[in-house]
Amino acid sequence: MKKIILSVSTIIINLVLISSALGQTRNISNVDTPTAFTIGKGTYLFSLLGYDNGGMEIKGLIGLHENLYLGVSLDLQNALGKDKPQPNIPGVIARIKFTDGWESWPISIAIGYDSFFIGQQGKRDNPHNSLNRMMYGPYLAITKPIYLFDDEQYVSYGVRLPTQPDFVPDDTSYYLALDFPLNELFRVKTEFERVYWSFRDPGEWLMNFGIRYTYMDQLGIEFDILYQFNDGVNRVLRIEYYDRF
Repeated sequence: MKKIILSVSTIIINLVLISSALGQTRNISNVDTPTAFTIGKGTYLFSLLGYDNGGMEIKGLIGLHENLYLGVSLDLQNALGKDKPQPNIPGVIARIKFTDGWESWPISIAIGYDSFFIGQQGKRDNPHNSLNRMMYGPYLAITKPIYLFDDEQYVSYGVRLPTQPDFVPDDTSYYLALDFPLNELFRVKTEFERVYWSFRDPGEWLMNFGIRYTYMDQLGIEFDILYQFNDGVNRVLRIEYYDRF
């Protein structure tokens, strides 16, 4: 009996130590905005995002290089519930990281291309035209570690240039985000996004908050709250699985 208890205790301790070593990973996204980090070469990531009215967005990413990944996304409105599912056209995802900075000045810089807005809000003018949807489009992301309370956090800021169906320069927007690990397994995130370059339409700006649990650096479960000043609160759930080939 003592051997069984000792064996179980050893397994639990090893799992905790492994989680401690792997839990504080560099996430490739904040709540609803990108960081400048990438996934490793030969790795893959699957993401499932559940949003209002039973909608789901599925993403798959593959790390082709330590500084490059490609992926696709598929948004399915009304995936759950009694309403008829409405699949939207797939989108393309890509990110290239240029640098992680220097030892004296660690800073990561990347450019990327993101997929469509999810759900009904992504549709413009003619909701029956499957191609008439807004895309997040190209972006520039900068992420830098900061050190508060003798621990490491990450600040990200960047610029997005939404495209499709029409390019509207006035829709260029900024974002600012903070990723704050609480311990080896839990972290909180907060961000301020969709701030237009001319600071117009403050009612469309978003203030988001999320809390994430990561197990063994492979499974991540995240609950997010997206608050738009003129449209109220939207609650979403994200599940991610990360591994290597």
